[in-house]
Amino acid sequence: MISANRHVAIAKLFRLKLSTSLAQRFLWLLPLSAMFGLWEVVVQSRLISTSQLPAFSKVIESLILNLHDPMFIVRVLQSFANLSIGIVLACAIAVPLAISAGLKTTVDYAFTPIVMIGGALPELALLPLLVFWLGPGNLAAIAMAALVSFFPLFFTVREGTKDIPADLFHVTTIFRTGRLSVLGKMILPAVSPHMVTGLRLSYEFVWEIVLALEIIASVSGIGLFIDHAVKVGSLEVAFAGIMAVGALAVVVDRTVFGVLEGRVRRWIG
Repeated sequence: MISANRHVAIAKLFRLKLSTSLAQRFLWLLPLSAMFGLWEVVVQSRLISTSQLPAFSKVIESLILNLHDPMFIVRVLQSFANLSIGIVLACAIAVPLAISAGLKTTVDYAFTPIVMIGGALPELALLPLLVFWLGPGNLAAIAMAALVSFFPLFFTVREGTKDIPADLFHVTTIFRTGRLSVLGKMILPAVSPHMVTGLRLSYEFVWEIVLALEIIASVSGIGLFIDHAVKVGSLEVAFAGIMAVGALAVVVDRTVFGVLEGRVRRWIG
């Protein structure tokens, strides 16, 4: 009887911890809901004119209507595709270079100052040049996304590589471990948390740059859709586009990066 009661108590404690964990995971919804509620109250109370800021309820209605429009979905996905392809390209270039810079002092001295100079340049100032060279199309958006995401990826992975204790490399030398084995079993697991951080930073920042390029250079995407809606005075439609981008960004952050972080923990654990 005591054993049965003990198992019941353990089960209740497990359910309590699980519910607490779920509650903490979705705690961010409370201030977000409060912000949207305040937005609705302020507009409905006419403290702000609807010609300057549409009611939140109207924005949601517009978003629901636009979600039934295939072209609206295509615009959102087109911007997301440009952003994603750019980040993947940047990762393919930045990660190997960053690992090399973290391992080899000569590579670090040769390339890191150049990367630092490039990272100090204002990205928005480069938009006209990229559009001039590549044309006002998806290629310019992809190139801009790759350029912007390269720097956080490079520096986070480089620092992660430099943080690997030197004693570990001495051990691999003593046991004559192959380079590929060292890379796959020691270096990549060690830098993977830093790489996920760099990817997350890149993803959050590149959205702004891609939307800015679409607006400035009239590149097809959700940014151009938002700009057109503002120009014709359909603010609720413009906010619907912004909400779609925000919702997609949150979903990707909570799912894709959440899965990546879980796998990294298991890998290095």
